[in-house]
Amino acid sequence: MIVIFTEEESMNAALEQLMGRHFPDRIKGFHWFVIDFNGKSDLEREFPKRMKIWNYGDPLFVILRDNDGSDCIELKKLLHDLAAPMAKPFKIRVVCQELESWFLGDSQAVNAAYPGCRFSNQTAKYRNPDKMTNASQKLAELTGEFSKIGRASLIAAHLDPTRNVSRSFQVFFETLEQHLG
Repeated sequence: MIVIFTEEESMNAALEQLMGRHFPDRIKGFHWFVIDFNGKSDLEREFPKRMKIWNYGDPLFVILRDNDGSDCIELKKLLHDLAAPMAKPFKIRVVCQELESWFLGDSQAVNAAYPGCRFSNQTAKYRNPDKMTNASQKLAELTGEFSKIGRASLIAAHLDPTRNVSRSFQVFFETLEQHLG
């Protein structure tokens, strides 16, 4: 079982699609849970409490947070220091830089979700989406969709880990495969 703590509803929407598509034999609420919070501060304040009182199954907890330009090492240390006292198995996964970077890592998924969009991550500025500090803005411009939750649901339904060029997505997906695959 895996329990994923996320900072926002759009991550939850994306993960629901991703899990349903790539792990169809795994049951939500039994094999996996996604719990979203109201931003980074809420996530950091509340996830340790949820870990501490969790008494169902023997889960691996995954703390998933956007980097948003932070020092990655410092961020991982902060999240580790919050989780470690709970004495339960956990992994820290950082989205570089923001969730939309994962979507920009798979141009075919973006184009499938938005057929009018002619996006290619083969152009220089999109080849390494994990380095983009404005991925959400760029994705809104490319798709014409400004609802983060709407974009997340639509695009994540088409994400393919075998073609996604976002390294932070790959690391996260490998974690899912190790524990659900």
